[in-house]
Amino acid sequence: MLVLSVQIDKFRNFTNKQTMTVDPAVTCLIGKNESGKTTVLKALHRLNPANNPDTFNLTRDYPRRHLARDKRAHDLLELAPVTATFVLEEGDLDVLEDQWGVRPPADARIEAARTYDDELEVRIVCDLHRILELVFDEVGIDEQDDRAHLTEGRASTADVVAAAKARSKELKEEKKTARAKVIDKVPTELQKYELLLDGELDDEQHQALVDLLPKFFYFSTYELLPGECDLHELAARDKSGTRRRGDATMLALLRLAGEGPADFLDEDYDSRKAELQAASLELSEQVFEYWKQNDALTVVFDTDLVPTPPDPSTGEAQPHHRILKIELRDERHGVETNFSTRSTGFQWFFSFLAAFSVYRDRKERVVVLLDEPGTSLHGEAQGDFLRYIYGEIGTKQQVLYTTHSQHMIDPTRYETMRAIHDQATRQDPTLGVVITPVSLSADPKTILPVEAALGYSVAQHLFLGSGPLLAVEGSSDFVFLLRVSDYLISKGRTGLDPRAAIIPVGGVGNMPAFIAVMGRRLTVRAIIDGAETTKVTSKVISAAEAAGVDPSAIIVIGQLGGLPDTADIEDLFTTEDYLWLYNKATGSNLAETDLITTEKPTPILMRLKIAREKQSKPGTFDHVGPAHELTRERDEFFEQVDDQTLNQFEAVFKKLQAAS
Repeated sequence: MLVLSVQIDKFRNFTNKQTMTVDPAVTCLIGKNESGKTTVLKALHRLNPANNPDTFNLTRDYPRRHLARDKRAHDLLELAPVTATFVLEEGDLDVLEDQWGVRPPADARIEAARTYDDELEVRIVCDLHRILELVFDEVGIDEQDDRAHLTEGRASTADVVAAAKARSKELKEEKKTARAKVIDKVPTELQKYELLLDGELDDEQHQALVDLLPKFFYFSTYELLPGECDLHELAARDKSGTRRRGDATMLALLRLAGEGPADFLDEDYDSRKAELQAASLELSEQVFEYWKQNDALTVVFDTDLVPTPPDPSTGEAQPHHRILKIELRDERHGVETNFSTRSTGFQWFFSFLAAFSVYRDRKERVVVLLDEPGTSLHGEAQGDFLRYIYGEIGTKQQVLYTTHSQHMIDPTRYETMRAIHDQATRQDPTLGVVITPVSLSADPKTILPVEAALGYSVAQHLFLGSGPLLAVEGSSDFVFLLRVSDYLISKGRTGLDPRAAIIPVGGVGNMPAFIAVMGRRLTVRAIIDGAETTKVTSKVISAAEAAGVDPSAIIVIGQLGGLPDTADIEDLFTTEDYLWLYNKATGSNLAETDLITTEKPTPILMRLKIAREKQSKPGTFDHVGPAHELTRERDEFFEQVDDQTLNQFEAVFKKLQAAS
């Protein structure tokens, strides 16, 4: 069976019923901390747990605010916090046909619910009209009029039987006995499908459905393997059913070797250790197919026999306890260290594969529930694990995982994402969790990782293009450079390299980091302008030198002849040309004579600030407006453009080309 949808109701912060569709392969649940992502996985796990069985607890799990009130009105133990709908696969249909004597239609659905009193309720849901199509085909009703008469307006099998009897009588009166005889078969044939329609299954039929339900495997950071394990104590806990966190993962690792913890306590330990080592090598091969952070690691096992104190009541000596140690040999440094001392990311990765190894090769369905996988992994390693989810697990079993990391999101699989958002506030704490697609209806803060992942993906494609990157401060720089370059090239003059990608870095303060990071792998150029120029220039030059970028590739507008020391890109325009764009954008009518004149060159934006304040306007304005005007009124602007404007822009473009 495949999970089709899940419904959560009256469970923790789910105060109102929420239904979520589930992808046939991988479903990604996105949300902020405490939003309810884990709650969805916990509910599904308790429906039919594969590992670490858990149950619902009314006092602990029912929405606390409504518990006392609702207990007075309802028997809450009969309420199902989780209900899942499943679609049957061909193998399931074969099994049910063999056990029930009738094959359900392919579009039949299975509903399974777990109540607060831990009752698992399973039923089959079939559409009456779909069953009737099977019945009509089986008995041989070919006349569309007869099919319509028995189908339209019929809500139950009793309605259909009554309609069949009436229709048969009517046909017999019309001497159409052949058609009547066929219709007479309908009640008997329909009876075969009764159990699919009334849902009243006996114990064996119910158990047949339960046996087909997929198990739900839940894994979180609490299930990490320990670096050392007392096998005597583990065997005792396993036998008594008092497991600790991490025990299930260790038991899974031992089962991969075909053994249990007690099997390692006998005299044949060495041969069993060899089996465990073989299992470890198999796991390591899987790990290092996707773990690219350090491929020089090897997982090995060691053991100690530790003496234990005498029995305090009898004074008799106690058997030594066998301690299993998981070690990692690092070939890069020639050392062995305990598993628990390695990075949390590697511990998580290896522990998950060990825990899941029990289910990895099973033919029956296991739904994998991963709670915040890879949070301790480096971004690149998260990408590796995401590839493992989609390329390995998701091709064999359904996976649902939660995340708030952009590196654990594949924006190309947008339709498989679900946004989880807790709407409760101090003002209205009765509101609960809502589940929505990742769309405009989702909370913007909730889907921030999707935006980040999409932005990173777009940036990667942009950065890894064939041409150089030209870093500029903002979007107005982008527009000015592009438009003037296009015009100059159309006149046979020097413009931008057509392969160059202009990247607005979001402010001159971000320029040093951009140069330092991107300059290591890519061809980078930069244009620095603005009031912070003198403070930032030295930082940018230092970053360029550290990244191996030629300092000549850093163009400082203020170092061009005749311009202010802190010149902006706007100062490449003559005053008259920039005022032409400014007036269009702001609806003003300023002339050059309205601006102050100084002995030392002063940036046009500073002069405009003073002029605006004299007019009792805010000194600042949107610098992108004039850039937009250059786009809208391009032809008109260039008809009146000053040669000095073109010459100054061209000087910048020539310096950029000279640095190539």
